[in-house]
Amino acid sequence: MTKSRRKASLGSALVLGLAVSAIQTGCTGHGKSTSEGLTLAHQRMAQIKSATKWEMANESYMAGDLERAFESINDSLGLNPSVAKSHTLKGKILFEMGRLEEARDSLLRAEIIDPNSIDAIYFLGIVHERLTQFDTALTYYQKVAELDPAEALYAVASAELLIDLERTDEAEAYLAERSNVFGHNAGVQQTLGHLAAINGDDEKAEELFRTAWTLASDEPAILEDLVNAQMNLGRFAEAEHNIAQILEFEGYEHRRDILRLRSRCLLELDRKMEARELLIELTDAREGKNDLSAWLDLGALSYSINDMSRLRQSAQRIIELAPDRPEGYLYRSLWQRKHGDSSAALTTLQKGFQKADMPTEAYLLKGMIEHDLGMRDAAERSYITAFELDPTNERAELLLSLLRVEGDGVASFPADAE
Repeated sequence: MTKSRRKASLGSALVLGLAVSAIQTGCTGHGKSTSEGLTLAHQRMAQIKSATKWEMANESYMAGDLERAFESINDSLGLNPSVAKSHTLKGKILFEMGRLEEARDSLLRAEIIDPNSIDAIYFLGIVHERLTQFDTALTYYQKVAELDPAEALYAVASAELLIDLERTDEAEAYLAERSNVFGHNAGVQQTLGHLAAINGDDEKAEELFRTAWTLASDEPAILEDLVNAQMNLGRFAEAEHNIAQILEFEGYEHRRDILRLRSRCLLELDRKMEARELLIELTDAREGKNDLSAWLDLGALSYSINDMSRLRQSAQRIIELAPDRPEGYLYRSLWQRKHGDSSAALTTLQKGFQKADMPTEAYLLKGMIEHDLGMRDAAERSYITAFELDPTNERAELLLSLLRVEGDGVASFPADAE
């Protein structure tokens, strides 16, 4: 190889070496940057996937598909465990699944990540209330009310819990402090109505419930409160009218408790046959077999309209459902006496005295049955007992006086308890 050729080869080698070195150096610097970029890209992708899974979980939760919601929120947290609202949603899902301790743990994690998470703090109040940890629940309710003072829901939750804790004065003062903000809020007016009802002021309660209903005429629960206040005030026509409105709401048309209220209004309005038909419908329905309240109402109504067949049926069912209540024995005894079987009527009452806390009226009925059977001394003792139990009972005093007058041969004894 000539000298010039060696120089050319050396020159080429030098150039090639420098080029390789440059390439290696360039690759090293670019590789570090690329690695960081890839990490950020993976993080962004994980965040996007996590957010998508959160949306899926929330949609399933809102649709009531709790198992799918739980699966999706766990996937979301697996991708990004540092998001407060994800732990909050998991807590809400667990709460709906009845897993209260786990729900609390998830919500507490959310609170740690974001101490001002309104949703997490509010649901921590709900969970602790369900766990009967009322003081802790109240702390959370009041905290969220401070975080969002413009939202009446949180103030109402605090006040309602104070009412449940029988701290009614505090509840009223708590709402009064916020009256300038929530003076025209239906929930606040309703809660104030509850306070008035607890304090025995039915007039004020009715006024507040009426105001609440005006502010939120799409809330049947408020109308229920208004109906109860009106019934306490004896305004049965208004109550019956409002019950008809309640029954028009979806899901309320077959509410048995509301239908029983309507039957009582009808009875008070002297529309006894309408009340009877409604109570028969209630007791004949599949759920009616075990509806003690409906049977009690039907028994009382049946006796008042002399429907002995229904009276007997009601007595039998009440005794089966509630053998420790007096009404079943009273109704059966009345039916037996009405059919001329005074001995059986007395036996029924005696059984009632053994099993139930019998009222004054039971002693009066017992005395009349004993009188029917010629057991004058026993009848007198029964009337005396009734009078001792209730010295203001004019009927007990009258029956005792008539019995004593009859003993002197001066007057005759009434034939019935009516």
